Amino acid sequence: MSQLSVNRRVVASTAIVMAGILLSRVLGFVREWVVAHQVGSNAMTDAYYAAFTLPDFLNYLVAGASLSVTFIPVFTKYAAEDREDEAWHVFSTVITFMGILLIAFVLAGELFARQLAQLIAPGFQPEEKARVIFLTRLMLPAQFCFYQGSILSAIQYAKGRFAIPSLAPVVYNIFIILGGVLLASRIGMTGFAVGVLVGALVGNLGLQVYGAVTVGAKFKPNLNLRHPGFLLFVRLSVPIMLALSLAFTDDWIIRWFGSYLQPASITWLSYAKTLMRVPLGVVGQGVGVASFPFLAQLYSEGKFDELNRLLNSTLKGLIATLVPISAITIALSAPVVYLVFSHTRMRPSDLDATAATLVFFTLGLFGWGAQYILARGFYATRNTLTPAIVGTVLTFANLPLYWLLVRHFRHLGLAMASSVGILVYTVILFLLLARRTHNREEGALVLFFLKVCAASAVVAFACYKLRLLLEPHLPWHTFPGALLMLVVLTVAGIVLLIAFGKILGIQELDEQLARLWLLAPWSGSKTSRSKTPA
Repeated sequence: MSQLSVNRRVVASTAIVMAGILLSRVLGFVREWVVAHQVGSNAMTDAYYAAFTLPDFLNYLVAGASLSVTFIPVFTKYAAEDREDEAWHVFSTVITFMGILLIAFVLAGELFARQLAQLIAPGFQPEEKARVIFLTRLMLPAQFCFYQGSILSAIQYAKGRFAIPSLAPVVYNIFIILGGVLLASRIGMTGFAVGVLVGALVGNLGLQVYGAVTVGAKFKPNLNLRHPGFLLFVRLSVPIMLALSLAFTDDWIIRWFGSYLQPASITWLSYAKTLMRVPLGVVGQGVGVASFPFLAQLYSEGKFDELNRLLNSTLKGLIATLVPISAITIALSAPVVYLVFSHTRMRPSDLDATAATLVFFTLGLFGWGAQYILARGFYATRNTLTPAIVGTVLTFANLPLYWLLVRHFRHLGLAMASSVGILVYTVILFLLLARRTHNREEGALVLFFLKVCAASAVVAFACYKLRLLLEPHLPWHTFPGALLMLVVLTVAGIVLLIAFGKILGIQELDEQLARLWLLAPWSGSKTSRSKTPA
C-alpha cells in the first residue's frame, strides 16, 4: 500500500467520520439547547450533569471509552498474520468476559449509588444529592450498551467501515432530545435521563450489532482467558483502566469543585465545554478515529517511516484547523453563546457567564485535539503505559492549580486550570512520541505551530476590534443579529488568516491545503490521467 493510497483512505474515512460527528455535534447543540429551553440553568441541571459522573467513570474503568485503541491493534495483528479466525475468537473472549464484568460493576453502582454521590458532588444540598442518586441509577445500565457497542464499533473500524459506528452518537442524541421534548414538561430532568438509556440501547448497541454482522463478525461465547490475544488486550487496556489521565478526569474534577460554587456553575461549565467540543469533535476526534486503524496497520507491518509521515500530516492538518478556530472563537465567544442559547430560559447573566467560560476553555482547544492524536500514536505502537503514567502524574500535579484558580476566579478558574493542564499534557506527549517513533520532523512541526499561532493571534485581535465596531450597529443579543455578526466576522477572519499567513511566510499552510485537495477522492482520476502516457 503506497503512502498516497493510505492518505487517501484516511481522508475518505475521515470525511465519513467527520460527517457523522458533525451531525452528532449539531444534535449535541440541540440537546443542550433543549435542556436550556425546558429547564434553564439551575440546581436541577447541575444535578443532571453531575449524575453522569459515575456512569462516565464506570465506562472509563472498563476502558469502554478507549476500546477501539486497545482492541484494534490486537485484531489487526492477527489479520496482518492471516489468522482472522483467531482474531474472531479473541473478539468473542473479550466481549464475553468484559460484558460479565460490566454487569457486575453496574449492579455494584446501583447498590452503592447513595454513598458514591457524596464523593461525586460533596457540596450539593440534600435535595440535589437525592436527585443525583436517582438519575445516576437510571442512567447506569446504559454503560453496558456503550461498552458492547464500542467493541462492535472497533470491529467495524478494523475492517475499514466507519459509517454505522458514526451513527451511534447521532441516534443517542436524538433520543435524549426526544426524551426532553416529550417528557421534561411532566417529569423534569428524568425525561432526559430516560432518553440517555433508550438512545444507548438503540444507537450504541442495537445499531452496532447490525453493523458488526455486515462485516462478517463471528461470535461464539467463551472465556478463554489464557489466550495470547486476550492477554495482549488486557496488557494494553489495564494502563488505561488504572490511569487517571486529565483527558478523562477533567469533567469529574470540574463537577466536584463546581458543587461548592453557586447554583448553575456546573451548567455554565457544561454548556461552555460542549460548545468548545464542537470543532474538537469534528476535527480532532474525526481525524483520530479515522487515522488510528491505519497507524496500527502500518506499525504491524513495520512501516515506521510511513507511520511518521501520516502522523506529521495529521498533526499539521490539526494545527492549521484548530488553532485558527480557537482564535476566532475566543474573539466571538459572546455572539456564539447568544446565537445558541438566545431563545431559552437562560438569563442574560447566565449567557454572559457561559461566554466568559467558553473563552478559557477554548484556550486549550488545540491541546484537546492534539492529545487525542498523540495518544493514539502511542496506542498504535502498542504502548498504552506511557500516556497512562504521564496523564496520571499530570492530573495529580494539576489539582493544586484547580484549587488555587477556583478560589480566585470561581467557575472561570476551573476552565483556566483545565486548559493549562491539557496543554502541558499535550506538549509532553508530543516530545515523548517523537522520540519513540524517531520523528525527524519534530522541529518543523513546532515551527509550523508557532507560525500559525502568531497569525491566528493577529486574526483574533482584529476580529475582536471589528466586533466592538459592529456591536453598536447590530442587535447581536438576538439570534438573527448574532448569526449575522458571526458570519461577517468569520469570513473576515478567514480572509485575514490567509493574508497574514502569507505575510508571515507560512508556506506550509498553503502546502497543507494543497495536500488535502490532492488527497481528496475526486483528484484521483485527474492524477492518474496526468500520469498516463499519450
